[in-house]
Amino acid sequence: PAYSLRTLCRALDYARTTAPHYGLQRALYDGFSMAFATQLSPESEPRLEALLQKYLLPGVKNIKSLLRTPPEPAGDTHVLFEHFWLKRGPLPLPEGGRDDDGAARRFVLTPSVKRQLVNLARAVLVRKHPILLQGPTSSGKTSLVGYLAAQTGHKLVRINNHEHTDLQEYLGSYVADSSGRLAFREGALVTAVREGHWVVLDELNLAPSDVLEALNRLLDDNRELFVPELNEVVKPHPAFMLFATQNPPGAYAGRKALSRAFRSRFLELHIEDIPDGELAEILERRCALPASYAKRLVTAMRELQRRRQATNVFAGKHGFITPRDLFKWAERGAVGYQALAEDGALILGERLRSAEERQVVADVLARVMNAKVDLEAVFAREGDAPVRQLEAALQQHNQPAPATTPHSIGASTNNVQHSQRVGSEAAEGCSGEELQALQQALRGVVWTRSMRRMYTLVDRCLRHMEPVLLVGETG
Repeated sequence: PAYSLRTLCRALDYARTTAPHYGLQRALYDGFSMAFATQLSPESEPRLEALLQKYLLPGVKNIKSLLRTPPEPAGDTHVLFEHFWLKRGPLPLPEGGRDDDGAARRFVLTPSVKRQLVNLARAVLVRKHPILLQGPTSSGKTSLVGYLAAQTGHKLVRINNHEHTDLQEYLGSYVADSSGRLAFREGALVTAVREGHWVVLDELNLAPSDVLEALNRLLDDNRELFVPELNEVVKPHPAFMLFATQNPPGAYAGRKALSRAFRSRFLELHIEDIPDGELAEILERRCALPASYAKRLVTAMRELQRRRQATNVFAGKHGFITPRDLFKWAERGAVGYQALAEDGALILGERLRSAEERQVVADVLARVMNAKVDLEAVFAREGDAPVRQLEAALQQHNQPAPATTPHSIGASTNNVQHSQRVGSEAAEGCSGEELQALQQALRGVVWTRSMRRMYTLVDRCLRHMEPVLLVGETG
């Protein structure tokens, strides 16, 4: 941890601000926990808590009794989150209550997730300090902020950083308006500062130096944003909050270490990997997955990560799989361990360039799922069946009654129904000439092994509404 005089001042300022409503002892405990404890690992937190109890809370034997919920502030302008009254935003609260993440998806509150949310809510309470969440990829950093924003009725704006991020994306630029004249269009950050939105700067340590320098004044205690194109200093709306996320530098390619002076402007929250038991629970409850499936998915992920660390130290343990891949795998809704293993091999193995690495993935899945993983059989089974069914659906266009689509050998009923639906949708709205051209194009497709593989992979992605990135040589 990097503690400084600024850390102590923030703890005392928090106590001064919240003491009238929460009481002095509670305010001191929360202030020092916010400033000092969030930089520590879960194993070190009990040691700091013992020091806080010894020097700040003499005579308090039960800290839980100290953390009781105070009376609600007047005016119906706050939302109770755990034992903190947070200022409410202008948006309606989620209809699903605490299980709703604001995007109509279920948010599972496990013990470690709840602990991180309590730390985040404590830091948000005074609405003064920018917050930096650091942790491994797919550990839920942005999701935590998004969930808290939804639960308190605030609009969340995400700005993704990369090595080519331009300052204009933050501040804005001059563009031609409807009349052809140049007009200044504000960037996402300027609009959020004016209107009081919550902003998440994802992958902050990938941003170029000029972007980081432009943030300095906004991160200071006086909180102001200078827009050079307008020669204007923008003062933040009282509800404005700034968050940033980053992966640990050194463990991930391209991430640079931020200077100690720059990082000290943030309140830092260290987010750990989700424990295996909790990850299985999240998969089970969020993805409607049987508990036995969820446990095997987590087991497969840990084994792949262990092998990756042992064989390729520079790629890191997430080279084969991340928790984000795990959720994609679970949401495909496989039935049976054989289908589960095949989905895993298609998602994880087929994006690897090395045949040896693909074999590692297949071996791990075969052992964990107790199933035979043979993707060549999958490609042969599904092969060119989808395009044949699509062609049949096009031929049936404008016929009064649809004929039965012949099944390709080994093709599943789901694939047939899906391809019929896609074919019907593709045919709708086509003129006779367009339909004839499409049919002619389909007749010219040569279904090599490579084409069958690519079609199978893309078809499954589209079926589950997953984004697809095709990588290969030109031509």
